[in-house]
Amino acid sequence: MLIRKMVAFVVVLSMVAALGGCATNGYYDPARSAGAGALGGAATGAAIGSIIGAATGSPATGAWAGAASGAVAGLVGGYLYAEHQNRQRASYAQAQQQYNYSPSQGYVVNISEATVSPATLRAGQQAHLFMTYTILAPQNTPTTVTLYREVRKDGQLVGQPYQTTVNNYPGTYTDQVGYVVPGNALPGTYTVTNRVISSYGTAERVSYFTVM
Repeated sequence: MLIRKMVAFVVVLSMVAALGGCATNGYYDPARSAGAGALGGAATGAAIGSIIGAATGSPATGAWAGAASGAVAGLVGGYLYAEHQNRQRASYAQAQQQYNYSPSQGYVVNISEATVSPATLRAGQQAHLFMTYTILAPQNTPTTVTLYREVRKDGQLVGQPYQTTVNNYPGTYTDQVGYVVPGNALPGTYTVTNRVISSYGTAERVSYFTVM
């Protein structure tokens, strides 16, 4: 029972370590995330493995086993959201011009476009959820932005919502993430709720796709 609890603890800490690969410049680097997850998982696993080894009479063996399992857990955590990409499309000055914005207007958060590609697919296939959003503020300084998506059919949640955090300077950004339609998904229309949440404000826009 104690060993199982320790292994579970290793997995949780490894997942946290994997988040170290999430770049704060608005772009998710899967290789960096996987590496951070593997290293963090291995280190944590080795420490916990030593405790497990001590309990079983072999600290060295426990450390090696912990490191190996921690590295695997770290890699899994690192690649969990490997298809997420967030890129700046328009600078602060360009976005100001596009929105005819002046600092006296305060803060602006807007999602101008949200789409799904392909718009029609089958259960088990992957869809790409896209959105384009703009953040404007009187000062050109970065802010923490939470990007959130959830998929529903007939009002019922399908799978777990997706959420990640990036640091964005004011400007316009394109964001995409892969979503694998469950193998048992029923035919029909699915609704994707896209949200941008920040201290400057919140915006929401809906997109759709169809499962044949």
